[in-house]
Amino acid sequence: MRRCKTFWAVIAVLAICRAGFCLPREVVDLGIEPLWNVAVITDTQTSQREWISALVGRLKADGPDMAIHTGDTYFEWGNRFVLKAVADLVRIESGGLEFHLAPGNHDMQNGVLKAHLRRAATRGVFRLDRGITFRGENYLQSRVAAYVPGPLLPVWNPEIVNHPGWQVDASAKLLKWGDSVAGSRYVFKRGGIRFIVCDWSYSTEQRAWLRNIITQPDDSSVSIVLHHAHQVHKLSRYFEGLEGRHNVKLVLSGHDHQYYQARRDGITYITGAGIARSNRDCDAMILRVYRGYLRLDRYIIPKGSLLPRVVGPEPIWMCEGSFSEYRRPEFPRRAPAYVRSTALGPGVFYERAK
Repeated sequence: MRRCKTFWAVIAVLAICRAGFCLPREVVDLGIEPLWNVAVITDTQTSQREWISALVGRLKADGPDMAIHTGDTYFEWGNRFVLKAVADLVRIESGGLEFHLAPGNHDMQNGVLKAHLRRAATRGVFRLDRGITFRGENYLQSRVAAYVPGPLLPVWNPEIVNHPGWQVDASAKLLKWGDSVAGSRYVFKRGGIRFIVCDWSYSTEQRAWLRNIITQPDDSSVSIVLHHAHQVHKLSRYFEGLEGRHNVKLVLSGHDHQYYQARRDGITYITGAGIARSNRDCDAMILRVYRGYLRLDRYIIPKGSLLPRVVGPEPIWMCEGSFSEYRRPEFPRRAPAYVRSTALGPGVFYERAK
């Protein structure tokens, strides 16, 4: 009898989800354990150590199997606690959760991902100083770089280990060579979900790339797009005229430091407030994967809080589908696909023989 009631409760929730209404917490709290969880954070530019520790701590308590950041990491801040909080989230006994970053505008420099992020992502080594600043003419000579090896934040995920745009020696010049090399974007699939990681802002080139991917035959049940810039009027251009030809149900973004949700042509657009400003709501999210549906919950520290009191989880989105257990992928250990040629001249790259 209890199983029957649970079944009909799930059916009711999915009906609400299809209608696009808000999800009351008491409706979706069915006591069913998810197959796996994904921690979702964005805009970690906070100067409030307690705020990020509290939100990340709540995510950690949910036992995530994977972590996603939708841009503006600010891992290079001199206070270092942002990096430590994220490292605490992904660090587990088996070596670390896989970590995926959809870069934000503050993660980019001269058209490529910042060097310290590329080094951390592909080599598991992190540089903790802020790099070149304008503190004084002797700063470059007096600064000391601090490198932290793998145990703090291991190699992030297998998709970027040999991705040309994520290599330590990548440059904007390299990324313009050939149709196969395209920014920092990539695609990965886990447990029936296809995640599409985009470069930080809308472009016609990225539009063509994304439209080609989502209209190809695919065995995933649902696709989720990760894109830092949040303007729905631009993001919706990716999908114009493709209704019924793709399985994208959710676009997650950041950038604006304010929570926002919209629905257009069957796609839900959710912008996280992130952990950037204590004078606004701060938030983090957890994607819960069940056998027959997905549910996205939001944790909030309300604006004006004197103490980092976390409220939630608040269910904000659901989607039906067919999903399976999470399987951690193997991480390849090949050498970088592209290397710098000092013999040919500065900024010149060639492809390493396979």
